[in-house]
Amino acid sequence: MLDVIQKRFQTVILSILVGLLSATFILTFGGPNSQGCSLNNQGAFAARVHGTTITEGDFRAAYQLVGFQRFPIDRARTLRLRELTMDGLVERELLAHEAERMGFTADSHDVMREVAETGVILSTPPVDAPAGYPGPEIPQSFDDRDGRFSSKNMRRFIQNYLRRSVEEFERWQVRERLAQQTRDAVLATVTVSPQEVREQYQRETDRAQVDYVRFSPVYYRDRVESGDEAIRAWMAEHTEEVDAEYQRQRHRYTGLEEQRRARHILIKASSDAPEADRTAARTRAEELLRRAQAGEDFAALATANSEDTGSARRGGDLGWNARGRMVAPFDEAQFATEPGSITDHVVETNFGYHVIKVEGRREGDVPEDEAKRELAETLYARSRAGELAREQADRALAYLREGNSMQDLDTRLQWNWQDAPAPGPDGAAPEAPERDSFAPQVRESRLFGRTDTPVSGTGAGELTRAAFERTMDEPLPGEPIQVGDDWYVFQLKQRTEATDENFTPEVQSSIREQLLEAKQTEVLRAYVRDLREQARADGQLRVNDAILLYGDETPEEEETEEAPSGDDEPAAEPEEEESTAIPPRRGAGIRA
Repeated sequence: MLDVIQKRFQTVILSILVGLLSATFILTFGGPNSQGCSLNNQGAFAARVHGTTITEGDFRAAYQLVGFQRFPIDRARTLRLRELTMDGLVERELLAHEAERMGFTADSHDVMREVAETGVILSTPPVDAPAGYPGPEIPQSFDDRDGRFSSKNMRRFIQNYLRRSVEEFERWQVRERLAQQTRDAVLATVTVSPQEVREQYQRETDRAQVDYVRFSPVYYRDRVESGDEAIRAWMAEHTEEVDAEYQRQRHRYTGLEEQRRARHILIKASSDAPEADRTAARTRAEELLRRAQAGEDFAALATANSEDTGSARRGGDLGWNARGRMVAPFDEAQFATEPGSITDHVVETNFGYHVIKVEGRREGDVPEDEAKRELAETLYARSRAGELAREQADRALAYLREGNSMQDLDTRLQWNWQDAPAPGPDGAAPEAPERDSFAPQVRESRLFGRTDTPVSGTGAGELTRAAFERTMDEPLPGEPIQVGDDWYVFQLKQRTEATDENFTPEVQSSIREQLLEAKQTEVLRAYVRDLREQARADGQLRVNDAILLYGDETPEEEETEEAPSGDDEPAAEPEEEESTAIPPRRGAGIRA
């Protein structure tokens, strides 16, 4: 250590000077005259922790040291720089208090000697600070232009830039050293086992990719055949479920404004379509109107012809709707038509041409039996849709087990398990039916690890575990995998595994360091949070929230001098840079 110090200061005299620096500064700037180098109101209360007061001057100096005063106020507020600075000061005192309780000490002479020798000032970053937050070591040169330590520069920096007396600065650094000793003691308890390293290696190296199909009940809900007989039978077996749903939903069936229940057949024709296309669409709609008026089953006509695919699967049923729920021409037509009747004309809207049949009218309070029947219809459709999704998933998996490819399966699903139509006379393949986002179709997953999400929105769980249980020799699962309400069938497409050959000492060392840093961060965070919660519970922590306020002007921005520079002066602080993040400093992060 002595050799290092002598080399830095060039002469034995300067080495001795560093040793006497603290006492000299106190005689010159400390004692009753020390407030002369501080702003007015430096002793104002900012926080109190276990009987120790953090003054407004302490807060300002810490804020100044890391350069936060150069941030525009709006940006500082967005980054919460004042709150983070206060958190760091409070946590420093919590840790320093613990150090004293555990018997740690810090000699002020040694602390000041090290600051002068290394040009490093300690400043505790809060445990929840974002990446790049300055600390715990803030570099600051006190050398003159010849590269020699200058006590004058150090005094100027403390007095003029930080606006602290040397005694205050010394006390600050002693508390920082005590806090660091507590941090070091806590972090020393953290270890990483060889098993943890191995497991992390496997998580990072093991990768899988699958082709999969999702079978969603949402897709099958409109395909449920809900005849009266099927619903009555279901209600008889689920009486309690229907009663409970009625109790939850009964408010929806009292005091109703007038409603209509209608079915419709839509023939699409946009308003900007060519006139010939619109005429053809209207002609087709008028033909369907005549057939419906002649007595053909309206639901069957809607299922076979309506271009509103959602309602077509329900026989054109749109459910109950109050006035204003539908576009104006449709609304006027359905409320002008008696229940059981079909409109006497084709209704034109911006969607195209509609043939409408009004099934019912209601207003006021809906009878309990009718309300329960309607709720049971919804519950039955939901239950049956789940069963259909599972049945289709079972069928798809069986199809793959017969040796068919995922591409073959996708074609089958696209044509609803029917053979694709033969090419036309011109040899062109028939146009495939449109599929909505919930329709079952083969998709490719991302490459994922054991803790990753293979399919967006599913989370790492059963699907991930099932995929890593398979091998390329046996790529299919034993049964469909349920994730939430959906069912999945997959086939392993790619798999890479962790090998001992690649688990080299260098890899192990790198993983161990990463794990150790992550564990230390989490352990220290939990430790400091516990200290804070206990101090608050014991009434030993109080923060003056006024210190945290942001305004159009602040004393430290208006009255604080810039760090001096030049011969026998400290190096100037770097100029402000445009940034969207807190500028990183040397030593940022936890010092283990």
